[in-house]
Amino acid sequence: MAGPLAGFVVGSLIGAVATIAGSYFLFVRRRRAAVERLRLAFETELAALSYVEELSEAGRYEELAATVEEPVVYETNAGEIGRLSDAEVEALVTFYTDLYWLRDQQDVEDEKSRVDEIADEWRLALDAVRAAG
Repeated sequence: MAGPLAGFVVGSLIGAVATIAGSYFLFVRRRRAAVERLRLAFETELAALSYVEELSEAGRYEELAATVEEPVVYETNAGEIGRLSDAEVEALVTFYTDLYWLRDQQDVEDEKSRVDEIADEWRLALDAVRAAG
């Protein structure tokens, strides 16, 4: 009588372990996929912001300040950015913080060097996201 009971207990334990392992695997897989979608969204938005570098290199600072768009991906996913690597987080936060500064400027002629730094930060952010992906 102990044999069938022991078999039942062992079978139940094996089933429970298999269920837990499968659930964990699925959780990890979904989390990785979410991080990859987040990276792709940031890469797409950063690519669309390439005009920051182009206008900065051309010395068209006033036009650049006037054309800065709302960073939709950044604003929508600010709470999720911590899922990315430390290098990505640092590069993205630095760039977007300065992008907000640029957007709020009325006269950037006196701040040309800072605008040029923002263009460099754009490149660093894009490179960080691409390198992690």
